Amino acid sequence: MRFQITNGPTPATMGLLKEKKIDFGVVSGPLEKREGVHLMPVRKIEDIFVAGRNFLEYTRQKQPLSVLEKVPLIMLDQDTSTRRYVQRFLEQRKVFVHPEFELATSDIIVQFALRNLGVGSVVRDFAKKELDSRELIELKLEEQLPQREFFVVTEEKGSSSLAAQELLRMLSETAEENAGGDRI
Repeated sequence: MRFQITNGPTPATMGLLKEKKIDFGVVSGPLEKREGVHLMPVRKIEDIFVAGRNFLEYTRQKQPLSVLEKVPLIMLDQDTSTRRYVQRFLEQRKVFVHPEFELATSDIIVQFALRNLGVGSVVRDFAKKELDSRELIELKLEEQLPQREFFVVTEEKGSSSLAAQELLRMLSETAEENAGGDRI
């Protein structure tokens, strides 16, 4: 088997799929159903806000969402589905944020938060190691963002390589085994 793996935001991945430049993609929801695209949910995810030791005062007790207007925020670029999801959630609650840093990947957000440059908006899984080691601390907000999902997206009528078909079969089996709880 041979795989070529690329990384990019959900809109770019969906574009590559539509152009048939990739066999499948792994993207974050929520997603609207698109004609000709099959969505297979594979894992629940949770968006959180993390900070380093300089922001301890915001982690001792639950904070209103409006605290995010007062701290230097570190978020993904505006053209990512994750950023749009988080921003839409906040704006629906009359919280309007203007990040100090807009970065390309969650890994970089974690690194900026570790260096106390602000409060990072990330999917929990991307900061798990740093949260477990207590290098980063999660802000406890009065209202948490709802869980959402990662999806494997494929063209319904596309023809995938044998390697991609086998990997998709394994992902599908794992997702079915874990249905009801956390998926892969």
